[in-house]
Amino acid sequence: MYIITILILVGIITILEKKIGNIKKEEQEEQIEDVVNNYCDNFEKVDYLLTATELKFYKILKRITDKLGYSLFCQVALYEIVKNKDYKDFNKIKSKSIDFVITEPNCKIKLCVELDDKTHNNVKRAERDDFINKLFKDLNIKLIRIPVQNFYNMEELEQKIKECL
Repeated sequence: MYIITILILVGIITILEKKIGNIKKEEQEEQIEDVVNNYCDNFEKVDYLLTATELKFYKILKRITDKLGYSLFCQVALYEIVKNKDYKDFNKIKSKSIDFVITEPNCKIKLCVELDDKTHNNVKRAERDDFINKLFKDLNIKLIRIPVQNFYNMEELEQKIKECL
């Protein structure tokens, strides 16, 4: 008799655990749906990777790198170029990017290029530029800064790039 009672209790407990588990799973799914449904409240898509000024420069730079047999990447996250030895230093680089990176066909970094527009005159931006300049100098990473221009002389730009490679 005790065995039958114990078996019935075990059966009831098993059924209750499954029902509770299903309720928790449904709650978790609802929470996930809430997060997914709210993405548009916190984010918006970006239509273009480059500004019009950057795109104009990219097209010229792309012609030069193609001619020289190099690859060109744009808006490369700084943490892809330098690695931090201490995790706390990651905060110094996590939200920064380099405008253009010229690499060998095997993606070995050869030269970084920053296109400096009028925003580089701002105090915060100048501090960021100073940090990048010193970091790259200390790590022996080649960097050139090109001021935004209405017209770029391709021959001069190509020569400058060749000198830095």
